[in-house]
Amino acid sequence: MTSDILIIGGGVIGLAIAVELKLRGANVTVLCRDFNAAATHAAAGMLAPDAEKLTDEAMYDLCWRSRVLYPEWTHKLEELAGLPTLYWPCGSLAPVYQPQEQKNPLLSPSARESPAYWLDKTAIQQHQPGLASEVVGGWWYPEDGQVDNRALARVLWTVAESLGVEIKNGVRVEALLQQQGKVLGVQTSAGVFRASHYVLATGAWSNELLPFPVCPVKGQMLRLRVPESLPELPLKRILFGENTYIVPRRDRTIIIGATKEDVGFTPNNTPAGIQTLLQQATRLYPQLQDYPIEEFWWGFRPGTPDELPILGTSPCANLTLAVGHYRNGILLAPITAVIIADLITQEKSDPLLSHFHYSRFLPQSTPMFTHSANFTNGHRPVATLDNLDHNVITTEDSPLIIAGKTFRSRLMTGTGKYRSIAEMQQSIVASECQIVTVAVRRVQSKAAGHEGLAEALDWQKIWMLPNTAGCQTAEDAIRVARLGREMAKLLGQEDNNFVKLEVIPDPKYLLPDPIGTLQAAEQLVKEGFAVLPYINADPMLAKHLEEAGCATVMPLASPIGSGQGLKTTANIQIIIENSKIPVVVDAGIGAPSEAAQAMELGADALLINSAIALAKNPAAMARAMNLAAVAGRLAYLAGRMPIKDYASASSPLTGTISS
Repeated sequence: MTSDILIIGGGVIGLAIAVELKLRGANVTVLCRDFNAAATHAAAGMLAPDAEKLTDEAMYDLCWRSRVLYPEWTHKLEELAGLPTLYWPCGSLAPVYQPQEQKNPLLSPSARESPAYWLDKTAIQQHQPGLASEVVGGWWYPEDGQVDNRALARVLWTVAESLGVEIKNGVRVEALLQQQGKVLGVQTSAGVFRASHYVLATGAWSNELLPFPVCPVKGQMLRLRVPESLPELPLKRILFGENTYIVPRRDRTIIIGATKEDVGFTPNNTPAGIQTLLQQATRLYPQLQDYPIEEFWWGFRPGTPDELPILGTSPCANLTLAVGHYRNGILLAPITAVIIADLITQEKSDPLLSHFHYSRFLPQSTPMFTHSANFTNGHRPVATLDNLDHNVITTEDSPLIIAGKTFRSRLMTGTGKYRSIAEMQQSIVASECQIVTVAVRRVQSKAAGHEGLAEALDWQKIWMLPNTAGCQTAEDAIRVARLGREMAKLLGQEDNNFVKLEVIPDPKYLLPDPIGTLQAAEQLVKEGFAVLPYINADPMLAKHLEEAGCATVMPLASPIGSGQGLKTTANIQIIIENSKIPVVVDAGIGAPSEAAQAMELGADALLINSAIALAKNPAAMARAMNLAAVAGRLAYLAGRMPIKDYASASSPLTGTISS
């Protein structure tokens, strides 16, 4: 199916962009995985940049401009849909429990600021009766407002359909099909969709398609109803308190939010979350404790490390980004629609877009530590390459070639388990490796020891081998492999299609799943990956993987991280003898002697991580493993002497002195 513009994501951001583009004459299709699961439905609809006290100037400008658009934007949508958005410029009140240092009666507006009034204890109680007695004052922001987020979503959907936008709900996007810096299509559960231009507006799920640091931030919320015994609404403005907000609706309901939980996509409300919300809300406005509870729900905000959205161009020429709006997706919908539509239809880049470009998360070049002073063991320097005379090596050897790419070094290393980034940098330099494997999931989640990993290495000199560590199923491994390929592209390796495939459902022994590995390998090969599968030392599985089109096979020497050495020697020898693709011995090697032994068997390369990272001096051990790999390879090429049953004197038996 072909469309001028294909929008991936059917939340408020995706629909707002679709409507704006359609009004400008574009042919638009929207792919939506689950309309009701979007963060749009789980929000409170606050339009309150002033109350939030945003500290980033560009972000405040963006929010302020969007709030200015809201009256006209919602009016236009309501006319087109014949339905209300329930926009209400009710203002917001930010009560405080502690005296403020600055209590100016009026903060003078500037070109980007709204008026804000300080109300003392008496004034704020008059302005909003019923506040807790411990409230000492607060700020009144008259230009803030709200919209019913669920009503807005319905209106946007209705307008989009009425204008002729084709909306495909229930369609799960699985991958972006890319070639030479362009998106060729979108692979989905309903087939492949193609367009001239693509917009990514997938909210908290964005990280499943591109390796941008967009992660779900769970928020729990609840709704109360004002008792019928109260003839008038007791609240007529947003209360933006410390760690809570209370949003009154004109339908006599009150929204209370929201928790902030870094728990991934863990669903459901919890007693702890709801209790926290109620405690904070009733502390601020005590009479809420007697209001009936009408509904609980939760949602996933698309958070970024700096809590700012990612907007504008992408690494692909025909893909535009509109993700990571965090807690301001409803507020930013109209301005996002306008500036994204301007960018696509007019190639007009709003000056603010530079502040929200994805490149702010790309690594800045970090010098690697190469000075010999960095490689020390006590007061003794580690051996250097200056002492190795390469001219004495006369045995000819072909280079290591994997998926058509040539490598000089036959030692691969990893990045996990190091005590510090500096130790990891030093060890990789000392190892002289050219391939470094990186756990995609840990980099994306910034797991301990992986913060700043992308910035720590010189990816112009080192070939990244993304791995699917942590994946328990073939489906999960395929998804993470796709992310790994995108991560490599973001680091400048446009042609990197390598993936170290790991499918490990066993948490105790960490043994790979042969069936899941083969299934994932077959699919990834079809998608153009160079697959390097981690497997048990199973000769038959190795042959099946070779026949499936894998670039290497990587049999384990012993359980990963065990340091037990070569426990599968006989099977590895069979794999080597029968394989027409490189055999890389992976996992379990604990000492250089074992590394040399694996290479002496005829292995094409080694992947060693734990033995280096967990050594007392990782850089020294990395150097030792490098030398062991070289020595083992040379020994294999040189040819081992025959093993004999009996002794054979090494000194000649002729020409001896006799009596």
